[in-house]
Amino acid sequence: MKNIKLRIVYLILCSALLLFALFMLAVNLIIPAHFVREAKKALISEAQYQNRTIPYTDDGSFFDDGWNDTEEHFLTPSIVFLELDNANQSSGWNRDAYRLEKKLLEYYTGRELSLNQCYTFKTDRHHLIFMSVQEEQDDWEKPYAYIMYIDIGPITRYIVTLNWAFFAVLLAISSVMCLLGFRFGRDIEKEAERQQTFFQNASHELKTPLMAIQGYAEGIQAGVMDTGSAAEVILAESDRMTELVDELLDISKIDMGRQPLTLSEMDVRELLYDSMRAVEPIAACGGITITPDFPETPVMVSCDDTRLRRAVTNILSNGVRYARSQLHLTCRTEKRHVTIRIQDDGDGIAAEDLPHIFDRFYMGKNGKSGIGLALAKEIIHLHKGTIRAYNGDSGAVFEISIPVSR
Repeated sequence: MKNIKLRIVYLILCSALLLFALFMLAVNLIIPAHFVREAKKALISEAQYQNRTIPYTDDGSFFDDGWNDTEEHFLTPSIVFLELDNANQSSGWNRDAYRLEKKLLEYYTGRELSLNQCYTFKTDRHHLIFMSVQEEQDDWEKPYAYIMYIDIGPITRYIVTLNWAFFAVLLAISSVMCLLGFRFGRDIEKEAERQQTFFQNASHELKTPLMAIQGYAEGIQAGVMDTGSAAEVILAESDRMTELVDELLDISKIDMGRQPLTLSEMDVRELLYDSMRAVEPIAACGGITITPDFPETPVMVSCDDTRLRRAVTNILSNGVRYARSQLHLTCRTEKRHVTIRIQDDGDGIAAEDLPHIFDRFYMGKNGKSGIGLALAKEIIHLHKGTIRAYNGDSGAVFEISIPVSR
């Protein structure tokens, strides 16, 4: 996953170059060739029309020879006629047209060109498709010779302008796409690094209880440890590992958006009492007293009681770990939110640890790494709530705010 942002930028640039090359091919080869073919068709059609003989009928009207006047090409109105017998007189209306036709006549007279054949003549600003035609007259009249030409130079000049315009637009779009691609690739790299760190830390966390279980199992096998006490440690570490695996699965499901909440109306006081009962055995072993302070009336919230209970239990367990003797658990209704506050009487959270207290596997100055607090934060966010940690008058304070039921 290294340098993926540069790979995305290269892919965008290569795609833009390929698109520009295809556009150049279509605009500079296919389109001009199409107009050249159409110009030749128009000239040939006009030559056939000019050379046909239209006899008169007895009543003096023209005889219908079957010529279809509707078969006119769209370039036919652009045909210019230049008489060869009067070469010094230009058919153009301006000096540029006079110079162009003079050059065309010089080009024509200096070469042996066949009649009724289309040829190409180019200058800096003009691209002529021309044909020399000679109409046979009566026996006593000299044949009438002239040149027909169509100038597709304005079209080719427009194509050049179109090339620059398309290049400018493509450059702007490519620049924006490269910037977005670079940011997207950077986010992918960060996510890949975060996942790699996550798996490394998860492996480390799982390895600790596994090594303890292995050590006590080998002690039992060697007969150097008391079976009863070793079994207690093995069971405790197994429970710890099971809890850690469950937390890893839950947080990975949340990351993938596969952790839908099963919401129901319940009294948040019952949820808090359940969380207290879950950590009381651990608190009793450490001589920690948990003091609840709840309203007398029910506090109804819409929540997933299983997951929200787990979040509160994780925070209570963290408080029990760092409290000296007491842990206060309060619940208050404030406007449209329920505020749950958990405060211990320990040393508080170090200032450098506060910004990272909810980071996954973060190991504080005097603590252990884990994902309990990180999981609690994710669960509370799923409930559209907030959580923050700060130091109170005595010890650390964790404050949860979730919306009340309407």
